[in-house]
Amino acid sequence: MRYLNKYVLTLGILLCLCKCTCAQEKEEESREDDKILQTSFLTIRNVISLGNKITKDYIVAREVPLKKGQKYTISDILKGIPQSKQNLMNTGLFLDVTVDFTNWNNDSLDILVDVKERWYYFPVPYFKPIDRNFNVWIKEYNANLARVNYGIKLIGYNVSGRNDKLNIWLISGYSRQVVLNYTAPYFDKSLKNGLSVDLQYAANKEVNYATEDNKQSFYKDPNGFVTSRLRIGAGYSYRTGYIRRHNVKFSYNIIKINDSVLQRNPEYFGNGQKTARFPELIYQYQSIKVNYIPYPLKGFQWEASFMKRGLDKTLNLWEFNAKAGKYWELFPKYYLALQANANLKLPLDQPYFNQQLLGYGEIFLRGLENYVVDGVAGGVSKITFRREIGSPKLHTGLKSRSYAVIPFRFFAKAYADAGYVYNRTSNINSLNNRLLYSGGAGLDILSIYDATISLEYSFNQLGQKGLFLQAGLGL
Repeated sequence: MRYLNKYVLTLGILLCLCKCTCAQEKEEESREDDKILQTSFLTIRNVISLGNKITKDYIVAREVPLKKGQKYTISDILKGIPQSKQNLMNTGLFLDVTVDFTNWNNDSLDILVDVKERWYYFPVPYFKPIDRNFNVWIKEYNANLARVNYGIKLIGYNVSGRNDKLNIWLISGYSRQVVLNYTAPYFDKSLKNGLSVDLQYAANKEVNYATEDNKQSFYKDPNGFVTSRLRIGAGYSYRTGYIRRHNVKFSYNIIKINDSVLQRNPEYFGNGQKTARFPELIYQYQSIKVNYIPYPLKGFQWEASFMKRGLDKTLNLWEFNAKAGKYWELFPKYYLALQANANLKLPLDQPYFNQQLLGYGEIFLRGLENYVVDGVAGGVSKITFRREIGSPKLHTGLKSRSYAVIPFRFFAKAYADAGYVYNRTSNINSLNNRLLYSGGAGLDILSIYDATISLEYSFNQLGQKGLFLQAGLGL
């Protein structure tokens, strides 16, 4: 806002906003204004960064499409300013960003980027039910505290000021988990190439060995762990521009189950095996052009990926996945979203270990959170209508520039979902091989650190209805 008056005044001069009484003259004037915007060039002298105490200046400049020393039309500059803010917010490094121009001198100017950095280091106490979501934990297991993992997550964002990330997880309780992960999205001068390394070990007292009546069946051994997993991996990423990224990940995995699990499901890994050793290769292509990645309201994004798991006949999987989302602002504060996801696993005969599909992770139908649907092919589509109903701000009283005010945004929504999962072997789960649908209404709450809380009242085709809770935090 510090340059708003100058910004408006300058635009007024450039656009030659002289009032004419004749409609034809106004048309001619508009065309002349457009011509000025498209043919008048200015040179970017500098991209100036303010507020970035940890983030490197060149990491900020990387997200600004207006480059130092380059000439741009006035039209391109006016488009580049909001695009720069969008790119910078989508890095996940900042609480807020302001982009403006300053020091306009004849045929050149500076771009000013003012950022509010997040906290980047979090020793986070960890307390989480082991079930797929809160609804299952509460409804199926009465919020049993024995089904909880606890420990600490040491999370470092922007460790070197280059948007890199370090994870160290030490988890105990119902299961044990040790995670060491480091990701450097930019390790070269071009700021396009990234690397990651990953080490994970987990041991569980309980394992999901089958699906019956559309719900997970578990085996638990109170005297010890029934399954363990070791994963060692590395990854490479290539970001071609601002919206497109290629990701390649390779890992080697060793997963073991005990004899009791194998007795309950001899086809858990296939061919009566209780140990699976396999490499895994994943390729992913992303194209993301939305206003805010954690909660998009405008724009378009799509992603395609394939995974190759295993090399022999025992554990041989080719998995293909595609998802897309289109988001519109219909009117001020009114938004529409269309999302779709499709999945195919080949060959179609897969052991139970490779059949998780609907109800796991981000692929689910709102209103069917209590169920899972296993299979080798399927898809989900969602439509959501949102209305922003408020954007209050909490004044904390802190002197911190970043945390003096904590913003909130509230959205009322209505939605409808549909999905289908094919499974050629299942005969004990009624939700396979049929069209599924659900709908409802709810409230979304957004705040800093990509925090989202969704309260949803949903119904499904089974005649069931109820209140569901979804929560997420970008940590």
